[in-house]
Amino acid sequence: MTSQFRPQLESLDERITPSNLAHGVNQGNLISALNNVAVQVDRVNALNDLTINDVQVVNVENVLKNGKVLNNVLRDANIQVLQDFLNNSANNNEILNDALNNNNVNVQDVVAVNVLSGGDVVLFTR
Repeated sequence: MTSQFRPQLESLDERITPSNLAHGVNQGNLISALNNVAVQVDRVNALNDLTINDVQVVNVENVLKNGKVLNNVLRDANIQVLQDFLNNSANNNEILNDALNNNNVNVQDVVAVNVLSGGDVVLFTR
């Protein structure tokens, strides 16, 4: 009798499984945005015709299931650069600030921004 090898499929631990939100936003978007604050700010500045409908405000707790991951990434992120950018009155900031105001979010609560491939902007908040 020959035994057949059958690999067992493993499921991902729920702490690292991406939580998908509207427009395909997940923890990968958040971590990438936190690790590339200046690049994302430059991408926002390069956008033309940004409207409030192009901006999504997402609470990081809805993206990450593991708070330790978030704390580690936040510790190393340069969030102040982003908050200074949002407090500045140039280019698309008015639209981003309107989106924050419409969601009752203060600039100080913004931890990351991510420009998606289609030009939509995600503001991650805590």
